[in-house]
Amino acid sequence: MTGLILLLATGCSDGPAADGGPRAAGTSTTARQATAQQRSLLYDAEQELQRRCMKAAGFRFWAVPEDPLPEARDFPYVIDDPKWAKRYGYGSVFEARVKRLRAEDPNQVYLRGLPDDRRRAAIAALNGTRREGLRAELPGGAVIGHSATGCRAKAWRTLYGDLSAWYTASTLVNNLSALTQQRVTAHPDFTRASEKWSSCMRAHGLRYRNPAQARTEFLGHGGGRDTDREVRVAVQEARCARSSGLSSVAQRLERRLGRELRQEHRAEVDRVERLRADALPRARTLLAR
Repeated sequence: MTGLILLLATGCSDGPAADGGPRAAGTSTTARQATAQQRSLLYDAEQELQRRCMKAAGFRFWAVPEDPLPEARDFPYVIDDPKWAKRYGYGSVFEARVKRLRAEDPNQVYLRGLPDDRRRAAIAALNGTRREGLRAELPGGAVIGHSATGCRAKAWRTLYGDLSAWYTASTLVNNLSALTQQRVTAHPDFTRASEKWSSCMRAHGLRYRNPAQARTEFLGHGGGRDTDREVRVAVQEARCARSSGLSSVAQRLERRLGRELRQEHRAEVDRVERLRADALPRARTLLAR
């Protein structure tokens, strides 16, 4: 995993994002899963609706790119692409670019240029004035809330119709990937494969208990890194991920445990896909494509 999280949105949105994970084989839902292209269209429509709403409220808003760094890949378990590792190491090269993107985000530049009272009003116009109104309970009992007012909520309501149903279901579904990863890394098969990976790394003079320990050495600590060593370790990680079987074990577990989770929450998964399918004609009309 690259460890890089792009937070380029205006204000502090905690609303649902589109679930970008692949559909697990065997998952039975009434509605066909939206394609990546369709999810991107819905994302663009949300951004356009927010822009129009903010303009009507007397503020400016720029669409946030859905994927501003497409070359920055996420490896949640272990880097298993030697070519990518040889070019980017663990991805520390992206950290400065992320900071620059945040600093140059036109929404953030715009907010910084507003007087304090106007800045607060703009954030309230986008995110709503109260957190109450929308509620989603995640597996494990955590509860996430969001205001039912503001331009974000208005965009969701316009696209998906039933605002509460969309927020509740999509927030839960959007968190299934993270829960799947937790289950994968806690599985005994993953632990055993990680031990084999560690032995492989140790045979090349690299002492790491697991990929997470190696990643931590090179990400999130500021400057002064040895980039040559980062690349060397990342490339060896990728080679050991393949030779030890860790990569294939992780992929197998993710498919199986992800399928099980989606089955556990079949009603919410189905609801999200139904609402997306219903929203697509509205999105196409809005964007005229």
